[in-house]
Amino acid sequence: MAKRKSFWERYAYSQLSGNVKSQEAEQLFMLSEKELTALRKIRISTYLKVGFTGALGVLLLYTPYHLFQETLFPSRSVWIPIYENHIELEIEFIVYSILLVFLEIWYLTYVNVNAVSAIAKACGSPNEDDDNFEENLNSLINVGLQKKQKNLAKIGINPYEGLSKWSVTIFQLLIKLKATISGFLWKLLVTKLLGRYAFRMLVDLLGAPLYAAWNIIGSRKIMNEARVRVMAPPLIYKFTELLYDEFKDDDNFRNVIYATLQAISTSKRSFHYNHFLLATAILTKFDVEINEEPSYDEDFLEKVDELDPAVQKAVAKLLVFGIMIDGGLSRREKKSLLELKEDNVLPYSIKEVKVWSISYFEGRGLEDFFAR
Repeated sequence: MAKRKSFWERYAYSQLSGNVKSQEAEQLFMLSEKELTALRKIRISTYLKVGFTGALGVLLLYTPYHLFQETLFPSRSVWIPIYENHIELEIEFIVYSILLVFLEIWYLTYVNVNAVSAIAKACGSPNEDDDNFEENLNSLINVGLQKKQKNLAKIGINPYEGLSKWSVTIFQLLIKLKATISGFLWKLLVTKLLGRYAFRMLVDLLGAPLYAAWNIIGSRKIMNEARVRVMAPPLIYKFTELLYDEFKDDDNFRNVIYATLQAISTSKRSFHYNHFLLATAILTKFDVEINEEPSYDEDFLEKVDELDPAVQKAVAKLLVFGIMIDGGLSRREKKSLLELKEDNVLPYSIKEVKVWSISYFEGRGLEDFFAR
């Protein structure tokens, strides 16, 4: 029995499915000045909405709390069986806080879904001529709803390979708590700077810009993700064809495709739909059998210089493209590229890779990279 879709999934589907168009592949990853202008307007509008929401949430939470604390939010003595004692809790304030958080999340979801839909529409996506139309549509829905897609695990690729379960848990927990942690540190800093002149209401209200900033950062990430997911599919198919034409008869390269795809994934430490599209396209085109539990060599990149020169070239091309296809270069990825450069495996400079990555994100395509 198919799982019933949530309200937000249905809403996002209705918004995005109304954008369906038929376009040439190149039109999807090459952005015109008109499209870039539209994207800038969407970005500014979204920033204003989510930033104002974050600041307003802090004001609505702490203003009545400090002005009418005892009247609206009295402390109540609550018996805790495990603790075997009473503790003082502001139950009304806790309920009020949860209500405000729920309303803020609801509104932010609405804004972000509409931003993703507007970005897709501005770029002419989703494209009904794409064989992966439904998957790409669902991918954009998941971006708007901030849902992780773990498709990579289905083909045996794990971004967290090499990390213990505890390391992964702590890593994910820190990501989720970053706003709370930064809020605590902010209050600590304000208190330290103002010293005895600080009073609690001021300290709490000064957190408004911080939470506005976190909302903007969150929406920026979502909009960037939507943009690269819209432009990636046709580029992936084009790159796959070019790579296949050049290395289709090289069995040595075929034997290290899985290891290269795993290296791309672990460089990001996240499940990314574009990596899944790239992996499935490459594995299918080169007729590599899907293995849900492939062997993993964590020192693979250190051994690339031991491969045949032609295979080194193919690995470098695939690695660089996979790193660029999600629209950014992390420190970990730059380190991997520098190591390959030092081993004379990477035929491109780090500066070139940065320029290509920016060109891809800004809708100028990757013709320079393909030509190399």
